[in-house]
Amino acid sequence: MDRDSIHYASVKTRIKGFGRFCKSIENQPIFRGFSGMQKHPAEDLDDSKVPEWLKAYVIELDRKLDQLMGMQSKKDLTIDFPIALEIIEISGNGMIFCTETEINGPGILEAVIEIEQIPLRLAGAKGSVKAGKKQNTWVMKFEKIREHDLESIIQFVFSQQRELIRNEKLG
Repeated sequence: MDRDSIHYASVKTRIKGFGRFCKSIENQPIFRGFSGMQKHPAEDLDDSKVPEWLKAYVIELDRKLDQLMGMQSKKDLTIDFPIALEIIEISGNGMIFCTETEINGPGILEAVIEIEQIPLRLAGAKGSVKAGKKQNTWVMKFEKIREHDLESIIQFVFSQQRELIRNEKLG
């Protein structure tokens, strides 16, 4: 099945993103991302004779290092991707966003989406941008996105939808 014919669910949100304009969809993206590990490195300690208190300490240290590296990565991203985006709706097909940067008409944008802040989880995509239906909004259709990044976005959308359903049932 062609990806263009698939319709993904969308969710309203307020997450940050970073962008830069490109000349072509076909050029290699600057953002490479991280394909992610299948398991946490601390899981290797489960079969060892390392005391529980030491495992807990190492896992907490790893979590704090992830936070520090995430903060540094965000600083580096703003250099390569100078356009600050506020993503107000997202799906596997694309996103709607606002920005304070002036955009002159349609174009090609490479975007990095901040799916989670801690630990920092990012997804990258390239696509065409055009003016949105509401004033000061822009629509980006994902045209070049890695499978891992698409999966991360879809997981984010599903988790947000589950949270909305839970809140409706409790409210």
